[in-house]
Amino acid sequence: MTQVARWLSLSGPTPVDIPATPEAWVELKTLAVRAGLAGLLLEATGAHQVEVPGDIAGRLRAAVMAVAANNIHLQTELGGIVRAFNRANVPVMLLKGAALNLSVYGRPDLRPMSDLDLLIHPGTADATLRLLAEHGCRRGFDLVREDFFPRYHYELELFSGSVRPARIDLHARPLRPLRVSRTMPDNALWQNAQLIHVDGGEASIPRPELMFIHLAAHAAYHGCSRLIWLYDLKRVADAFGDSMDWALMSTCAGQWRLSWPVLRAIERATELLGPICPGVVVKELREHPVSWRDRLSLAHAPQDAAAPARHVAVNLLCTPGIRFRAGYLRSVVFAGRGHLADSYPFRHWGWPVCAQLWRVVRIVGRLTRALLGILSPVRRPVGRRTGAVLAD
Repeated sequence: MTQVARWLSLSGPTPVDIPATPEAWVELKTLAVRAGLAGLLLEATGAHQVEVPGDIAGRLRAAVMAVAANNIHLQTELGGIVRAFNRANVPVMLLKGAALNLSVYGRPDLRPMSDLDLLIHPGTADATLRLLAEHGCRRGFDLVREDFFPRYHYELELFSGSVRPARIDLHARPLRPLRVSRTMPDNALWQNAQLIHVDGGEASIPRPELMFIHLAAHAAYHGCSRLIWLYDLKRVADAFGDSMDWALMSTCAGQWRLSWPVLRAIERATELLGPICPGVVVKELREHPVSWRDRLSLAHAPQDAAAPARHVAVNLLCTPGIRFRAGYLRSVVFAGRGHLADSYPFRHWGWPVCAQLWRVVRIVGRLTRALLGILSPVRRPVGRRTGAVLAD
């Protein structure tokens, strides 16, 4: 990450960063291609007038063409989906790569996309699923219950109905931690949203300041593990320049209890790429109040998939609202019939009851161990990227 980041930083690569041997060029090329940054590396070599060996340049261009072809395919799929939303008069917002490629990067070969991130109002979830089904989309992974989305889970996976299906992440809220569903209003990113044209249709994108908050928090909740997520912050800040209302960004981050993850992402991006925003903004974010729930939610977020029991325990500890948490726990424990069929291999009279009892016993045991681990006085750091500690 650091090696490629030097090429994308404000100051650019130093003479030491420029490969001096064919092997070093191959290593740099490999790192950039794996990270999906071949286009940005080529852009940087041109901007800094660094001559790239012919074979390396050819391989980078091939990778760039692959990124462009995939992005064009996804944008074509996106156009049809957006037009379906428009026909049904259901509002839709583009997030992350889908929004950035149409508003900030301006070229399909620079910023890779692996899926289409769409944000809807939670109240339009049923209408959205119907219109996407009519458009030929099918569901991906099953949630624990049919009603888990949009109330308790932030997204639903779908695939378009084309010959080469595009993955769609349908968001009812923009960020994963359940805590955020109670601290960030459902209409937060829709405030003064901008309209953008998408292949004959229209969709919304967040205004730059709120887009920055979402990108920074998303990167932090994933452990700042991908350079492109941090570079997105630099690109947004550079694209909007003096028109960025940094005071609004800081205020909204504080109101939504996102100051801590936004600050972590800014600090990591600054470490790799140079200054991202004015120093006074960082100072303000550092002065915002941060609770142990904010810290614990961020510390555990990158491990959610690997530790599902602890993920549920952290949600129960950090999410406001007793009734809301009780409903969440009930939905987690008492799964839908489809989920029970996947987890219980036997079929006999009364198997759903047996499957549910077995599931309750397992979940209670795992949650008890997870809660005891979180509340244990023994603590260990989870890595410099989160800037926090997680009880273990």
